[in-house]
Amino acid sequence: MNQFVNIENEFTQFVGQHDFPCIGAKTALNKDNISVLRCGDMNSNAHDIDLLTNIYSFIENFNIDADMYSSFVAVFDESREMSENCFEKALWTKLQSLHNVDSKLYGWDSRVSANPHNGNFSFSLGGQAFFVIGLNPHSSRKSRQFQYPAIVFNLHSQFERLRERGKFEQIRSHIHQRDEQYCGSKNPMLKDHGEDSEALQYSGRELEETWECPFKANKEAIS
Repeated sequence: MNQFVNIENEFTQFVGQHDFPCIGAKTALNKDNISVLRCGDMNSNAHDIDLLTNIYSFIENFNIDADMYSSFVAVFDESREMSENCFEKALWTKLQSLHNVDSKLYGWDSRVSANPHNGNFSFSLGGQAFFVIGLNPHSSRKSRQFQYPAIVFNLHSQFERLRERGKFEQIRSHIHQRDEQYCGSKNPMLKDHGEDSEALQYSGRELEETWECPFKANKEAIS
């Protein structure tokens, strides 16, 4: 229990850094809307059911009017150190593993594409679209360098609400500017939803033009 508290505090300190660029994450922190779950080794499936159960609970309890700016964070505190390439492989393997179970229970969110090469792609669990952010202590982006490998799940409906309010572009531009200042360079993988697949941004690694996403949605989830 103490270790969990420490990890939760460490994530709070990570997001709470004065210059941390994601103002959405900072707002979630200030509203106490960040859920953190310890998930052991990223390369093991031992905690997948527990992780999915907690994500389903996160979805069920989310109220966009009361809980706008919320994140669910899976922290893999028992993982060995991984290079950017190894982390990217582990990230997509984990997302595929979660999907393989989830697809037996839920269909893909019909508002987004299940094709990771489509500009309208978003990852889906529990019938809800998520924007995924991978964190890795060995990421080349300072803003992704959390102490442990982790996956942040942000419900896509939050971004759509910001679009409805006419705030999305302004907030996105502000975050991009802060990220450039924080990391010392522009993030070459940043794209707008619809322009290019957001899958390109998930791992945080600068990808080659020939990169092929290893994820494939199961037929029963998109039929």
